[in-house]
Amino acid sequence: MARSTAPATNVRGFFSRGIALRPQLRWRLVGLLVLAIIVFSQPFGLTAADTKHDLAANPLGFLRGALHAYTEVFTLGQLQNQAYGYLFPQGLFFLLTDFLPDWIAQRLWWWLVLGVGFWGFHRLLFAALPSLRQAPGWWPFLAALLYSLSPRALTTLGAISSETWPVMLAPWVVLPFLRRELNWRDAAAAIIPVALMGAVNATATLAACVPAAVVLFYRRAWRPGLAWLAGCAAVSVWWIVPLLVLGRYAPPFTEFIESSFVTTRWLNLPEILRGTTSWAPFVDTERSAGYALAIEPVFVLVTIAVAAAGLYGLSRLPRVWPVMLCVGIAILGTHAAWYLHALDGPLAALRNLHKFDPLVRIPLLLGFAAATAALPLPRGRTEWLRPGRRQAMAVLVAALACASFSPAWTGRLLPKGAYSAVPDYWHEAADFLNATARDTRTLLFPEASFARQDWGWTRDEPAQALLDVPWAVRDAIPLVPPEAIRGLDGIVAALHDDPRTGTAALQRQGIGAILLRHDLASTEGASGRDDSQLAAWRNASSYGGQVHAFGPNDEVEVIILPHQDSAGALSTTEPVRVAGGGESLAFLDAHSANRPAYELVEGNADIVTDTPTLSDRNYGTLDGPISAPLGAEDPSTVNNRLRDYPSTGPLTTVESHGGTVRASSSAADADSFGGANPARSITSAVDGENSTAWWPAPGDTGWLELNKGPQTPAWDAPVIDLMATGHTEVTVRSGSAKVKVKLKPYRSRQVRVPGGATHSIRIELKERVGIANAQVMGSPIERVVTVPDTSPDVRQFFFQQLLQDSRILIRDFTAPRSMQVTLDSTKTVLVDGARYNPGDTLTLRPGKHRVRTTGTWISLREKGWNPPSTTPATGRDITAASTERLLITGDAFNEGLRGHLDSPTGSVDLQPREINAGGQAYVIPAGASGSFRQSFVAERAYQVALGLGGALALLTVAGCLLALRRRPHEPWLPADTASSHTVAALCGLGTLALLGLPAVLAGVAAWAVLRWTSLSAAPLAASLTLAAGAMLARAPWASGTYAGDSVLVTCLCAAALACVLWPRNNRRPGSSTTA
Repeated sequence: MARSTAPATNVRGFFSRGIALRPQLRWRLVGLLVLAIIVFSQPFGLTAADTKHDLAANPLGFLRGALHAYTEVFTLGQLQNQAYGYLFPQGLFFLLTDFLPDWIAQRLWWWLVLGVGFWGFHRLLFAALPSLRQAPGWWPFLAALLYSLSPRALTTLGAISSETWPVMLAPWVVLPFLRRELNWRDAAAAIIPVALMGAVNATATLAACVPAAVVLFYRRAWRPGLAWLAGCAAVSVWWIVPLLVLGRYAPPFTEFIESSFVTTRWLNLPEILRGTTSWAPFVDTERSAGYALAIEPVFVLVTIAVAAAGLYGLSRLPRVWPVMLCVGIAILGTHAAWYLHALDGPLAALRNLHKFDPLVRIPLLLGFAAATAALPLPRGRTEWLRPGRRQAMAVLVAALACASFSPAWTGRLLPKGAYSAVPDYWHEAADFLNATARDTRTLLFPEASFARQDWGWTRDEPAQALLDVPWAVRDAIPLVPPEAIRGLDGIVAALHDDPRTGTAALQRQGIGAILLRHDLASTEGASGRDDSQLAAWRNASSYGGQVHAFGPNDEVEVIILPHQDSAGALSTTEPVRVAGGGESLAFLDAHSANRPAYELVEGNADIVTDTPTLSDRNYGTLDGPISAPLGAEDPSTVNNRLRDYPSTGPLTTVESHGGTVRASSSAADADSFGGANPARSITSAVDGENSTAWWPAPGDTGWLELNKGPQTPAWDAPVIDLMATGHTEVTVRSGSAKVKVKLKPYRSRQVRVPGGATHSIRIELKERVGIANAQVMGSPIERVVTVPDTSPDVRQFFFQQLLQDSRILIRDFTAPRSMQVTLDSTKTVLVDGARYNPGDTLTLRPGKHRVRTTGTWISLREKGWNPPSTTPATGRDITAASTERLLITGDAFNEGLRGHLDSPTGSVDLQPREINAGGQAYVIPAGASGSFRQSFVAERAYQVALGLGGALALLTVAGCLLALRRRPHEPWLPADTASSHTVAALCGLGTLALLGLPAVLAGVAAWAVLRWTSLSAAPLAASLTLAAGAMLARAPWASGTYAGDSVLVTCLCAAALACVLWPRNNRRPGSSTTA
């Protein structure tokens, strides 16, 4: 027995002695254990929508697809957005753990992420502050926990851990550069963590390297810095080249995501200091931990308390760390117009500035460790029952610090919508489509910004990990050209309007199957659309195809349409020219017997439509995303550089006659809470239709103003005709004169406007209500959607309100010549005041005309003109013909796509051409035949970069590992000299200048106080920060009176920052953290 147990005893003794001799190692192991308990104490058995659904559901299939730049499987064929970045390390990790249940693999990944951050920051603490070796180990341990469980880490971990991973590696990059003497071996040590970051998000990787760059610049370590940069480039070639391919050939999707206004909206000083730098929790409640940290007063207080302690200690540290803090605040907190414009332009890739949070978090938590190092925790029962003042302070600080990451240890790491498994009916439906719909594309319907089902939120479509066949969906931002997105919007609108006719638009995109899902948590769409349980679009039999149901309650239904071949269509004629946006083609297909190839043009068209309209679009939602049509003088309510997806067609705008109309806001605005309702625009107040009305946006009581131009005669003693949608009282004002008027629902009332002659009349509401009519008697104002006169040879006019349902369709248009046209519509139409029924023929004389109907669309086609016949479907094999033809693929247009005809005699390269709504077509020369094949021009460069770049990265990392050797080294103890204080002060002054004049004045005032009083910088910095935090806790974001916008709060934090930068007597701060 003794012989059998002796080896085990020796092993235990060896490890116990090793840990006893290295107390830091003991604390690190304890930290890993604590993090494991936190991660695995989250709700059991639930998987979160973290980064990519495929990573948990089908990592092998996803990584196999990531080896190709272009895929025809995703929506309309597209480049994969940074899919290569998942190859390492996240994708490899999930591939290796694929045998485990999804939720366990996900928890292990989270543990790895947090553990790497904890271990790295714990090491960084002792490298930056050597005196901590003599301090109690509890405080460095807690500071490392605060870093790994910082507010931004808690916000991103469960939702997008790929952004958390580089943050956790940032301390490892800084660590080698904290040695007294730097050489290339230290640079090699810093290259390894950069190689491990991967490139799911290139900006996050870059941001995690900036703290190390700050240290190198501060130390003027140019040679190690250049060696480090060269090594970083070598280990990153494998993803930099694919990123360049993506930038070259992908549509400009950064124009259609969150703008710099959104990403910087909450980046004020108190939020930056406490770590709530991510904008997502402020606009959505999905990220439970982040949302709690952002808006709950208790978390505002505890996180700002941690920041206050950090500033207290930071004021006593070497100037490199305050400089790093200043760099971080300058990047995160600058709101100058030139900066925001740059973030929406050439610096768009850096727009999500919260990724630079390590620049703030590292120095602040170094300061926290320094500030608390001398605080003793109570020992034994007596001291806990009757602690001294310093012991009580230690307990309080520790409690506040632990409370700051309490969402982690109270089970709130998982975002909303975590699920146990994807239901079987999704697997069954996908298996059916994989077997029967290989030669077509499947549309997932209805549309959804993100996949949020009633059984769980996967964010990515659950079908994405299950389908091998091409599919399409209108989600938040498809990675296809803007015109193709408009085309998808048209298809969706046509299907919702009438599924049976709407399916006619699907063949143009090569869609031969529909996956109709009934398990979405909520549906999105234009205001006024029928989303009731009896809506026609919910009935699978309405689509005119074979229906196959899956799930106990038919949660998913697959509809196989009569047309299934998506290989392409051949057009033997020149395309029909359409003056319109991509959405118009779906409407033309749905309401026309012939479906030729179309070419969108700006003028000289065969068909004139009323698309695209000048509108604002909220790119962040599909729930009422488009405003009512606007006039050129109407202000924009969105903050993106592009108001809407750009289009080839001429812009249709609202033109005003007799005056102009303004309002405080409108429920038809794109930024209106709950989505835009085009029937509630300012146009609705003057359209002569009582069923429509202007409403202010939710939350605004509002005002409506009628104006005449200053160069036109004023209204003389005007009488205004008013009608409201409910009982209310309004104030009619003209200059300083006013009169109060009581209105009854839908009862017209004439009111004499006080004040005599006037150019402006304002109607102020007492409560939020609709104004159905507001007109000056005898001098009405009109706002009419006016179609531009661009096409002298037009053969058909087509107008609609399918995308912007204003309840009444009124259009002004110009007939270039006398035209005899046939009217088609769903209801009676007034043309120049005369009533016509569908099927009637009328004559349009040259000049302007006005149509008016409550129907959803109007067609006026010249008698005797018919567009060419429907283009026949074709397979991959193309037979020869005597004329030149167009092969329309159904894919979205991309400059990198190439078409080829392969035959026994060789291969013919085909000339690409954009067709339809941003579609890909190729010109088939006369007499050419063969098998059609499509390729992507940068595919080889993409794969070579992955292969050779990956090999180069492995060789570089191997070389770096060989360069590492255990050798004694002394820590870098930067001297606290006058020059270092000057650098820090200048850096701080520059940062304050970027924050604005009030911040500069507050900083200078703080320096004056410190100069002319006996107050100490450290306590003053902490006190000012706590005061700002108290104000923010009284009015956090959800309160409606957000204190983060307060100039006073900004000035308090700016003064605290100035205190941190206040010069101290010359010393070597690295040698002491308690002075």
